[in-house]
Amino acid sequence: MSVSLSIDTLGAPGLQRVLVTGANGFVGRVLCAELGARGVAVTAVTRNADEVEGATRVCAVGDFTIMADWRPWLAEVDAVVHLAALTHDGTRGADGARFQAVNVDVSRRLAEAALACGVRRFVYLSSIKVNGESSTRADGRLHAFSGADTPMPADEYGRSKLVAEQTLAALWYSAVGALTILRPPLVYGPGHKGNLPRLMNFVARGWPLPFGAIANRRSVIYVDNLVAAIVSALGIATPGVRRYTVADVDISTATLVRALARGLGVEAHLVAVPAMLLRGLARLPIIGGSLRRLTDSLVVDARAITNELDWRPRIAFNDAIAITCAAWRATQ
Repeated sequence: MSVSLSIDTLGAPGLQRVLVTGANGFVGRVLCAELGARGVAVTAVTRNADEVEGATRVCAVGDFTIMADWRPWLAEVDAVVHLAALTHDGTRGADGARFQAVNVDVSRRLAEAALACGVRRFVYLSSIKVNGESSTRADGRLHAFSGADTPMPADEYGRSKLVAEQTLAALWYSAVGALTILRPPLVYGPGHKGNLPRLMNFVARGWPLPFGAIANRRSVIYVDNLVAAIVSALGIATPGVRRYTVADVDISTATLVRALARGLGVEAHLVAVPAMLLRGLARLPIIGGSLRRLTDSLVVDARAITNELDWRPRIAFNDAIAITCAAWRATQ
C-alpha cells in the first residue's frame, strides 16, 4: 500500500492545529505534550477544566454525550485525534446502551462535525479487544491479531469500539480525507490505572505469584510508543480508511513480573502453579477476568504500521518498565 506521509510537517502549514478529545486522560496528556513540543496548536477537549501541558486552549465540555454541536471547536482545526471513551476498566454496571452512547454516538457526531468543517485527518484510538480476547493456536503457532482479521469482540466494550470503527469508516469512505484507526493492547506507563498497578503492588509486597509455569505471550505497548504511533498516523496525507494493530513487545506474564521486580528493586516470587489449575480459577466470577488476562495469550502483529508508516518504538521495554515503576514508587 502506498501511503503519503507528511509527519515532518507537523507544526508546518500542512498541519498546525489538532483537536484531541480525552486530552487529560492517560494517553491524552502524553500526546498533547508531544504535539505542543512540536509546535502544534492543540485544542484539548476534556470533561473538566483541568490544565493540559502542551495545549493552546482547553475546552471543558462536561458530559460528552450531550455535546450537540462540535463545530465551534472544529472551525480552525486541521486534524482530530479521538481518544475519549468509556473503557472496560472500572465500568462494572455499564450496559450496552451506555457504551453505545459514549463510544459510538459521540464518535459519530464528532466525525460528522469534523467533515462538515473541512477536517480531513481523523485518528481514532480503538482497542485490540475489537479483534478478540485471546490468540488461538494453529499449527503450533499463536495467531497474531492484525487489522485484516475478522473482528470477534467478546464484551460490550469491544463491540462498541467495533461499531464506532464501522460508523467512522462509513462516513470516511465517501470523504476526501484520511481516517486512521489504531488498535493497541494493554497500554502502560506512569499514571496507568487498572491491572498493572495492582500487579506492581503484589510484586512490591513480595507476594508469591502463581505464574511460574505459564508460558503465555502478551503484547503490550508503552504510552510514549503509542503516542509516536498516533503522531505517525497524523502524518498520513493519502485519503482512505486504514486500520493498524500496534504493540511494541510480546512477553510472558512471568517475564513481566520479573521486569517489574527489577524496576521496583525487589525479588520476584513466582510459584509454578499448573496452567490447568489457573484456567479453572479463571472461570470464577470475581477474579476470572483479571486472571485470564494474565494467563491467556494475546499477540499483536504490528508489521503493517511499521512497514507503511515507518513507526518504531522509541523507548525499549526495560527502560519503559523502569520509568513506570519509578513513577509508581513516587506515589506510594
